[in-house]
Amino acid sequence: MNPAEARTSNKLYAKIFLSFCVCIVLTIATLSFALYTSFEKIALSNIYASEKSSLAQTSYGAKSMIDYSTNYALQIYADPQLDKLLHYASPGTVMETNNALNRLKTYLNVNYSFHSIYIYSKNSKTFYTASMSSANAVQAYQDFYDGDAKRLVERFGDYKRLAPIPRILPVPTPFQDPKTANVYTFVFYDLQGASRDIDNMVMLNVPESWMKDTIASLDRNQNGSTFVVDGKGTLVTSTESYPFLKNLSGKPYVRKALNGSAERETGYFVGEVEGARSLVVYSKHEATGWIFMRVLPYDTIMGKIDAMKKTVLIVCFIILLLGLSVSFFLSRSLYKPIERVLAKLNALVKEKRNNDYQLKQNFMRQLLRHGGHRWRPNLESEMKALDIALDPAGDFVVVLFEIDRFDAFAGQYPFNDRVLLKYGVMNIVSECFAAMGGARECVDMDEKTIAVLVNGGALAEPSIHEAVRRVQDATERYLRLSLSASVSRIGDGLAEVSDLYEEAHLQWEFKFTEGYRCLLHGRRHRPQATAAFIYPATLEHNMLETLKLGKAEEARRRFDEIVRCVDPPVYLVYNMLFNQLAFSISSATAYMDKGSGAAADYDFGAFVQRMHQLETLQDVRDHFGELIDQLCQGFREKKNNAKHDNLIASIDDIIRQQYADRELSLYKIAEMLDMSPAYLGRIFKKLTLKSVPDYLNEYRVERAKELLVATPHSIEEISQRTGYNNSTYFYKVFKKYTGLTPAEYRQTGS
Repeated sequence: MNPAEARTSNKLYAKIFLSFCVCIVLTIATLSFALYTSFEKIALSNIYASEKSSLAQTSYGAKSMIDYSTNYALQIYADPQLDKLLHYASPGTVMETNNALNRLKTYLNVNYSFHSIYIYSKNSKTFYTASMSSANAVQAYQDFYDGDAKRLVERFGDYKRLAPIPRILPVPTPFQDPKTANVYTFVFYDLQGASRDIDNMVMLNVPESWMKDTIASLDRNQNGSTFVVDGKGTLVTSTESYPFLKNLSGKPYVRKALNGSAERETGYFVGEVEGARSLVVYSKHEATGWIFMRVLPYDTIMGKIDAMKKTVLIVCFIILLLGLSVSFFLSRSLYKPIERVLAKLNALVKEKRNNDYQLKQNFMRQLLRHGGHRWRPNLESEMKALDIALDPAGDFVVVLFEIDRFDAFAGQYPFNDRVLLKYGVMNIVSECFAAMGGARECVDMDEKTIAVLVNGGALAEPSIHEAVRRVQDATERYLRLSLSASVSRIGDGLAEVSDLYEEAHLQWEFKFTEGYRCLLHGRRHRPQATAAFIYPATLEHNMLETLKLGKAEEARRRFDEIVRCVDPPVYLVYNMLFNQLAFSISSATAYMDKGSGAAADYDFGAFVQRMHQLETLQDVRDHFGELIDQLCQGFREKKNNAKHDNLIASIDDIIRQQYADRELSLYKIAEMLDMSPAYLGRIFKKLTLKSVPDYLNEYRVERAKELLVATPHSIEEISQRTGYNNSTYFYKVFKKYTGLTPAEYRQTGS
């Protein structure tokens, strides 16, 4: 470097260095002054932004609670098993009622986020409940322990559907001490047309702990407190200082937050909270109208801010010194801009390489599918441009590799991982076929198929088959993947490539009978059918009869006999046979279900869809075996359940026919059925959740209600007609089950 160039370089260095120094000094000085003069405002804004985000996440908990409860309420309302509880005056037999109540209890048990679930039916004037308390699951409207729930029904128009209603819920206990629970109640009802009255209602009670746990999980600063009030200033989350549903509208800071939320959704202010100066951050949740408030002691905040002011000045001074030092070294080198230029160039080279690979893959796919004889006149020049070293006049073989059990493979790995694994398979293919000499190109044909176009070299069938087996072994050893292969004949010239590909592709149907890791090739002799296939109707009938008896092993053996009737093994015949068998089993099952009155718990549509996705004959046989096992188990269970159902039906018939008999009791019913009274009572209560005397009294009371409304008979006569020895006992039983005396019931006419 001559002196002139050195001076120019030094001048450039000096200018760069001075520019860096001036920029750094001015920037640090300006930022330090701005931060120091307005640090309190900035800190409050930052704290507000942080707490606003925390409140937003807390309010999202409310939204999550609403969405979750909405989905559950709609699911319960649409559940066909609960239809009679919602819409019918009488939900049916005891068994049907108990099944519906068990279904409702299941909704509660599978979700610990709910305190209890109510279903109200106007037609039956009844509340059906599911809770963890000792309360009866079925209670008349007038006897229902939750008075607020009855007011919700009576004044449903005052409340928004599926919006949280904070309230204190009474919890029945077997002890004298009353208990309550803080809950948010979600109500759902469906008004029919222009009706102004509801027929039914679903109530979900979510415990207050949902919101309190959400607040606690997001309360990163233990120095403050977070709570929620509604639009009237009523506390909807209890705190250490105030109980649930405490009215705080008289507090100045709450009133200020209410007024502020009317103008904008979020905000903050500094004011007195319980005698201490505090920062109050509030955020309004539009869906509920609730206001989420966060209170932080102002002294705690500002104490940290004062310390941070000094720390910032020290840090700024240190940064200034570091900046000056760094600028000294950076000014001597312009490698950073050069490095950025090089990075861009490298990115462009990588992009071009990827584009070339995609162009090459697309070209090879078109070549395999459409051939080279009637495609393009400049085919060889395009192959050369894409670096495809194939000799158009040489011999060609097409080998197709297919990933076995592709559905499981796709479910195990995401798309990007599948692409990498297929790329690994293509590398293994290239290495294994390299020993044959000549040229080869691997082509990614679709998600599960890789094609290998082999050109020149030692194209003999034994060497090709040996290379294929090496690929299968290496892929299974290193990638844990199973591959099946289809090899075409040896073709003469590039013009036959598409025919070779079509030949190898058509051979895939033989994979169904050959199984996984098969090697398919055209020279292998496959027997052809000499006569039309005759469907084995007798064997099918025998299998279905065995299936109905619940004999799984024998049914599977007869199924295997039917499969062996396909000789020689032809894919189209198997396809027809299995479709017919699936239809026959489905029809037989439907016929049995119709006779038993209970639908089979099996989706035959999904079964057939899955059957057509299976790749091998053994997979289909296993699939049918699972179906046979499941159906046989179901048939056996139905037989066991039918025995108990018949017993309950017999007891129900006796009570309906002889309820007026004053001597009718558990002992007499057991004698009529030739059973032990203790055993009969235990079985009946296990299946219906009621004792025989309770069920008998309920039925007698129902008949008495009908006679009271529809006949002029005296109460004494009605008591005798319904099987009671004296009217005094009849009065006592009637009031126990209806809440009214017989005379009161007759007067109300309900």
